[in-house]
Amino acid sequence: MASHTFSAVDYIILVILLLLSSVIGIIFGFFKSKKSSAKEFLLADGNMSVLPTALSISVSFISAITLLGTPSEIYLFGTMYCYQAISVTVASIVTALIFMPKFREMNFTSTYEYLEQRFDRTVRICVSLTFSSIMIIYMAIVLYAPALALSQTTGLNIWLCVVSIGVICTFYSSLGGMKAVIWTDVLQTIIILVGLLSAIIQGLITLGGIKKTFSIASRGERIIFDNISPDPRTRHTIWSVLIGGSFNFLSTYGFNQTLIQRYISIHSTRGAKQALFINAFTSALIILMSSLIGVMIYAYYADCDPYTANKIDDLDQIFPYFVMELLGDKKGLPGVFLACIFSGSLSTISSGLNSLAAVLIEDIYKGLFDRQLTDQRQGFLSKIVSVILGATVILLTYIVSYLGMILNAVLSLFGVLEGPIMGVFFLGLFFPTANRRGGLVGFLTSLMLMLWIFLGAQITKNQMTDVSLPLSIANCNSSNSTLTTMKTVDFVKRDPLINFYSISYLWYTPIAVSTVILIGMIVSYLTGLRKPHEIDPKLVISIKDMYCSCLPKRYKEKNHSNELEMTTSDVSNTMEKRLSVQSSGSNSRLAKRSNIVAPETIIHSSTTTIERDDNDSLTNQYT
Repeated sequence: MASHTFSAVDYIILVILLLLSSVIGIIFGFFKSKKSSAKEFLLADGNMSVLPTALSISVSFISAITLLGTPSEIYLFGTMYCYQAISVTVASIVTALIFMPKFREMNFTSTYEYLEQRFDRTVRICVSLTFSSIMIIYMAIVLYAPALALSQTTGLNIWLCVVSIGVICTFYSSLGGMKAVIWTDVLQTIIILVGLLSAIIQGLITLGGIKKTFSIASRGERIIFDNISPDPRTRHTIWSVLIGGSFNFLSTYGFNQTLIQRYISIHSTRGAKQALFINAFTSALIILMSSLIGVMIYAYYADCDPYTANKIDDLDQIFPYFVMELLGDKKGLPGVFLACIFSGSLSTISSGLNSLAAVLIEDIYKGLFDRQLTDQRQGFLSKIVSVILGATVILLTYIVSYLGMILNAVLSLFGVLEGPIMGVFFLGLFFPTANRRGGLVGFLTSLMLMLWIFLGAQITKNQMTDVSLPLSIANCNSSNSTLTTMKTVDFVKRDPLINFYSISYLWYTPIAVSTVILIGMIVSYLTGLRKPHEIDPKLVISIKDMYCSCLPKRYKEKNHSNELEMTTSDVSNTMEKRLSVQSSGSNSRLAKRSNIVAPETIIHSSTTTIERDDNDSLTNQYT
């Protein structure tokens, strides 16, 4: 346990954060609220501006999990994880160009309404229940993370911390709705960046600069950027982090209800794209800052690992332990750090409560039970559901406390449950011939396969090769700690599927997506492929759509005008042939006059469509 404790100043800083979050909820719940409607509570009336929404997207999932888990990941396994900064950038850009415009065009309150339109209600309900399960567990993990940090650094009861954070978060998110969630996220983003920056600056000063820090970490084999092993069992390689990591982030940014609600709450598609581009920068920055802290922590404890020396109980506690040793004698700075961790947790839980309320009401209450609600009544019910969900998450935190390393557990769980969800969306969007049976069987098969791999990995964990890098306690004071220099391993019979279970957690999502597509198309073929003309074009994404989405606006317009010219030419040739056959001896001037009329009508109709698309706004598009 760290020798330093919280001062009164530190507690004041933490209380100010919680009070400000509550005040924002009160402002948007009582003073800024125009009406108690579902559109306002869930979508902020569709008129949010770009910057606050972009910051809200950034901290919705890269939050307390990243702040506590990433430094311990770097500390134990090296810097290959830093490539996740590239992965999150790729996922954000792909979402902005391809998937976000499609979801805004469809404009569903719950994303999973799409699955009923594309497949059937059964697929929609199965996916909605899966999403609800993962979000409840995820929020419980995120709630436990800052409580763990506070317990480690102050000695306060961990469950008092859990209840305090849960109650505050539930209060402002259920009272103020999406607007309160987004604006508290802005406050919390600033606190997160300030907290990370203060730890980095003080750490580099103590260690003697960045060059010395990296020199120590390099001697300890922590600076690794060149692992190109093709073995899928290797925890982090360039391939697993860039490909698997991009798929992981894409499943979150592209197909998670929590973030899609953010896109729809922005006033235009162009603004939503800008928000995702800003998010790419902010999220990558947070990952890199957290990774740098991991390198600094190793350099600081290179010769006296606190985990091996039994000074901490879990490696996820090493960041708060480092902060209290480094900043404990500087009043206010430990408070900034804990406010940073709390902010990460608050932002994620509040986002989850809001999105879960939308899914449970839209997909379960209205979709499954076929109930109808007025907009105002649905808004009121959403607040009630948010409160109930908040209480449920607090109770589930007790189970979460028995999990291992936080980062690995969360990313593995996301790959297991979000991978099949992403797969069924891919099947619906990119494979027009897939039918409802293919969608359902593909999703369920992928889900069962991933649960099998995940549970097998947990059961055979002790049989797997330890890939963590060496730690040293050479310079520890043995009189103050019990030193553990070796681990005792019980020899057990090796599971015949151990190599299968040893697949890196980063490959979970690509495996899940591939399984849905493969099984879904096989089942669709066996039960009768759908005809392309049977599907609404708005429910699929063609290769041409993906190509055009990457072009600047002026090139899109030029490409569209070329298509119109081709259409005009084709129609002209067709009518000329038809007229020549039907009236070979008639007046050619009449044929030419007829030849001009039809193309002009087509051009006019297409132009009208373009104008309607360019003036995209969601102000009056709520269903």
